[in-house]
This record gives sequence, C-alpha cells and structure tokens, in this order.
Amino acid sequence: MKSILFVDDEIKLLKILSAFFRKKGYTIYIAANGEEARKTIKEKEIDIVFLDLKLPDTTGLKLLEEFIPLYPHKIFIIMTAYSEVESAVTAMKAGAFDYLAKPVKMNEIQVVIEKASTWLGMKQENIHLKEKLKEFESQNGIIGVSLAMKQIFEMVERVAATDATLLLHGESGTGKSMIARMVHKLSNRNGEPFIAVNCAAIPEQLLESELFGFEKGAFTGANVSREGKFEAANGGTIFLDEIGEVSLPLQSKLLQVVQEKSFMRLGSNKTKQVDVRIISATNRDLKKMVQEGAFREDLYYRLNIVDIYIPSLKDRKDDIPIFIEGFLRRYRKKYNKNFQVSPQLMNNLSNYCWPGNVRELENALERAVVLCRGENLSLEDFPREIQKNKQTTLNNEQFPTDPNKSLPQQLEEIERQIILTALEENHGNAAEAARKLGVSRQRLLYKLNKYFVQ
Repeated sequence: MKSILFVDDEIKLLKILSAFFRKKGYTIYIAANGEEARKTIKEKEIDIVFLDLKLPDTTGLKLLEEFIPLYPHKIFIIMTAYSEVESAVTAMKAGAFDYLAKPVKMNEIQVVIEKASTWLGMKQENIHLKEKLKEFESQNGIIGVSLAMKQIFEMVERVAATDATLLLHGESGTGKSMIARMVHKLSNRNGEPFIAVNCAAIPEQLLESELFGFEKGAFTGANVSREGKFEAANGGTIFLDEIGEVSLPLQSKLLQVVQEKSFMRLGSNKTKQVDVRIISATNRDLKKMVQEGAFREDLYYRLNIVDIYIPSLKDRKDDIPIFIEGFLRRYRKKYNKNFQVSPQLMNNLSNYCWPGNVRELENALERAVVLCRGENLSLEDFPREIQKNKQTTLNNEQFPTDPNKSLPQQLEEIERQIILTALEENHGNAAEAARKLGVSRQRLLYKLNKYFVQ
C-alpha cells in the first residue's frame, strides 16, 4: 500500500481523511500548512501528495512548483473549490497528476489514489526494466534475465574466444541468430565480416552457388564470376541458419569446407582456402535426421562440437517483460510516443504461451503500438489469440467457483474482478473503463462505491 500526505488547512477534514484511509491500509501523513508539508515530505517516504490550493502561509500551486523538481517520482494531486477550477488547470500544466473539486467524496479520492498507485507501479517497473535492459545490452548485446539465458551467456563467453564450430538449436523465433551474432561480437574475429545465410530461404539449385560462388560460364546467365558467402566471410564468421534444410549432395560439399576449410567455386577446378568460423542453427532434430538417413552423421558431429539449446519463450517467462521493454524503446523512438504497458497487461502478456517465441512477441507489440489510440497499450490492441488467452485465464483462474458461497455472492465477486481489471487496464480512468464495460460512468462509480468503499 502507498503512503499519502494530505495538505489542507481544514483540520476536521484532515482527521476524517486520515481515519478513513488508514483503515484502508494506507500510511497517512497530514500537514495543515506549507511549512509542515515541506518538513513531512522531506523526512518521510511519501508516494502521493494531495495539496489544497489555499493554505495559510502559501498556495498549493507554489508548493507544487517547488516540489516537482525536488521529488520527480512522487505524484501530486490538487484539491480545489469549484470556483478555482481554472487554477487547477494551471496546476495540471505545472505537473499535477490530477485534481479534485471540493467537496470531495471518499470514493472519488479512492479512485484517484488507485489510479495514481497503478501509474506509480507502472513507472517503477519501467525504471527497473530499463535498468536491467541497459545492463544486459551493455554486457551481452542481447536481452534476457532468466536462469536459462544466464547459462547461455556463460557458455557463449567460454566458447567465443575459440574457433570451435557451434550448433544452435531451438524453436523458430527464439533468437538463435542473436546468439550467433553475440558469439561473433565477443570473439577475436569481431573486426571481420559476419555473414548470415538462411539455407531454407534459398532454392536448392541456387544454394551451392550462393555458398561457394561460381565462375563465368558455369551455367546459363553466369556472365561474370562471383564469390560466395564463404569467401565473403573470410577471416570472420559464417552463420548457416536452418542447416537441416540442406540436401544430402550439398552436405558432402559442406563437410569438406568444415573439415578442411577449402572448397571449389561452381564451374571451377581450383581449390580455394578460407579461414572462417562456422556457426549453424536449426529448429529440427538433427540427431533423428541422422538416424533416418536425412542428414550426414559425419557432418553432424563436425558441426556439433559445441551445442547450445535456446529454450522457447514460454519456458523463460522472466525474459518477457525485458523483451517488451526493449521493443517498446525502439517503438518510442520510431513513433515519438511514450508507449506504456500497465502491470495488468504485462501480466497477461507474460502468461501467454507465445508459440512464435520472440518473433511473435515483437510482431504483436508492433501491431499494438500501431493500433494504440494514445500511449497506453490495451489488450484490445493485440492479436485475437492473445485476447482469447486472457478470456481463458479469466474463466479458469480469476473466477473459480466456491461451493461455500451463494450464486449472488459469486456473481458479485466476478463483477468486482471484471471492474478491477478494467480499471487497471485503463490506468484508473473511470470514464474509459466504463466505456469498455458498456456502462455509464455513474453506474461504474456506484459499483466502485459498493465493492471498494466500506
């Protein structure tokens, strides 16, 4: 629960506010003038500050202008009489989070506190994620905080300085190409080329010439000689993605270049030597393919000197918030908007299985920022399957049946959870939550008073 400071010259009001919100579990401080407010905010850990515009020794607006530069991580809310709404607008422009017109009702203050608490939690989480993201990007050039990823980082650091061939395996979209680039970046070859080849994306009849190059006249249309990817990667690293898609005839030629670092261009009898490190990747079970005769056993063992398995995203959920923050940083810069994800939405995204792994997550986030009406992403901005997953979660987890409660009691609990979720997803904005729920704002406030104000 957050700590709150109420600053007002009405002592009776301060006592009522203090008693009411202490019962709710909040830590409450009060101040009757500007001097007391300065002393309290300096000495105590306070999250939210309510400032009355009129005080005996100063004004709430002056305190606001004084406090905001000193305490940028606190939230300030102005309380004002109806006749002073214009001053409240000025306060909002100066940095106030919200304002309330007196006389205020407890349920209205409660809603504003919940909205402010959600915003504070989201801001603190974003700061934490940015710190983690910066740390891992600076250390590894890749993002991930799960135990599995830390073990992969350790393995990469151990093998990067060697010339051992690496085989990366895992589902599509798990980040195998990022690991390959990371190995190259940490190796003593980092000043030389890194050449990536997607073996599945190039037709079989063209893959040989793409890898090894060709001489003029080697085939119809070969009007000039051209070097292949292995020559282009000389001194550096070549990354053969989807290696399991290479045909058996071409596998024998790959074996020669892996073993002897030599090959012949298509249409040539001259052997060329290259100094390259070979990293391969696949989403297929190469060992099973060897047993079935679809992949050469000798090539498999040559490529698999060191193997690294990258687990799917559903098996390393701790990485999901880090990836989300990393992608959002890119989109904030691209679209010049401060896109945010609420804690509730982050929880929903972390509980989705992501069958397409990191690639699917990136695509879903890009869709969301494109469809987002403002800067706060909503579950509605994401693909249908992610929204359906949320509904399944609601049905299976949030609303379990309780045989000890009557049907009306259970229905009220479900309604309470739906309202709470709508408020969290809309960052405490009651009007927006009411619109999403299909009820009037007055009806929603009535329900809030019923379920959340005792």
